[in-house]
Amino acid sequence: MNNKLSLTAAVERFIENNRLFGPGSRIIVGVSGGPDSMALFSILNELRRPWGLEIIALYCHHGLRRAADGEADFVRHWAGLWGCSFSTSKVDVQSFQQENKMSLQEAARELRYRVFRSFFVQQKADKVALAHTANDQAEEVLIGLIRGAGLGGLAGIPLQREGFIRPLLATYRPEILTYLAERNIPHLEDESNKDRRFLRARVRHQLLPELGKFSPNIITQLNRTAGLLQKDEAFLQEKTERIMARVLVPLEAGVQFSRNGLKKLPPAILSRLFQKALFQVKGDLRLIGSVHLLSLVNAVCGPSLQGRLDLPGGVQASWDRDRITLQPGVTVSPPPILFSEQVDGPGTITIREIGAKLSFERVRIDPQTVRKTFNKQQALLDWEKIQWPLLVRNVQAGDRFRPLGLKGAKKVNRFFMDRKIPCSQRDRIPLIISGGEIAWIAGLEIGDRFALNDQSQQALHLKLQMA
Repeated sequence: MNNKLSLTAAVERFIENNRLFGPGSRIIVGVSGGPDSMALFSILNELRRPWGLEIIALYCHHGLRRAADGEADFVRHWAGLWGCSFSTSKVDVQSFQQENKMSLQEAARELRYRVFRSFFVQQKADKVALAHTANDQAEEVLIGLIRGAGLGGLAGIPLQREGFIRPLLATYRPEILTYLAERNIPHLEDESNKDRRFLRARVRHQLLPELGKFSPNIITQLNRTAGLLQKDEAFLQEKTERIMARVLVPLEAGVQFSRNGLKKLPPAILSRLFQKALFQVKGDLRLIGSVHLLSLVNAVCGPSLQGRLDLPGGVQASWDRDRITLQPGVTVSPPPILFSEQVDGPGTITIREIGAKLSFERVRIDPQTVRKTFNKQQALLDWEKIQWPLLVRNVQAGDRFRPLGLKGAKKVNRFFMDRKIPCSQRDRIPLIISGGEIAWIAGLEIGDRFALNDQSQQALHLKLQMA
């Protein structure tokens, strides 16, 4: 950060330069009570009035330490003192760890991010701000190096991705401690941060100080390296996305590629393409390592005409002369869910197959009505554009949809892929069809032709309730 600026001014400039959020944003701040998160909370609170921000402090209770109850009360106290909203969510890390056979830290991180994502949707927030610093970035690069990570892992912590932002990523820990001391803002210390059983603690308290003997600016240099690698990774990911749109064929359950088409791709692109494809099929990348991606690359480029590979999470890869297919394993693939209901007019229907209710109501358009329906479980469609009866069913092969704001139509399965909807969930999503055209993919997006405009006076209010 620029030493001529106060930390608040420097972070504000960093936010502006990187377009992390804009005026009037609704921001969830992950606050643990530690120095980094308290500094972030305070800085955003200082920017709250000039930027017109709405700040919500969120404490995630992992259920691992007795001190957590006190930490939650500490954050609640400061949120009240600063006039900000506060919420807390408790998760059972130990049970999740045992069920999924992961480390305690991995389980805590996974559940913490699930809480953030869930709260992000519930609160209709614009961003989730996390308090990772330049010191955290340096530690992340070294941890990636120790674990033999690829380019993506060595690139460290992203500045922003999928709604998460890190406004302190160019801020160093001494700056944060000075800032808190100057403002007499207390903070809490998590004793687990000093526990040498954890790799991050050993990197922080042993490895980094030792490397500092070779280069006093080691943290700055590691951050510079991460920044360069992030640019390379972003380029490769963007190129992979474009190629994937051309070569991937979605199936009822899974995805398929042409082996001959993939053989022309460089290994760096091919491994990233399989990583994205596995996410589409599996819904996450947990337990998927570089060894599995390398095995898939070898399956494409190797001499074997036929074969099969069982991957973590019940995913099967199979290939023949010119096709390679990734799909859920037969033993875990659930039977398809089929439903179809005709709706003759306003009212409520129950879709028993998925345990959901859909209500249809004719309403006048006014600002209050629009404000009440501002979430993905509800939609407003132009009443004059609706053709009764409506049909409510799940996706069928060949369905096409024109999402709001797009000029052209796309396949519904492709739309699901773009939204990262797992294959196992796609047949549980109701499609509301008017005059043979998809008016709303429930919980996700309305059709462009059915959107309200300046001339709209009445609307069809749709509301989805899942059991």
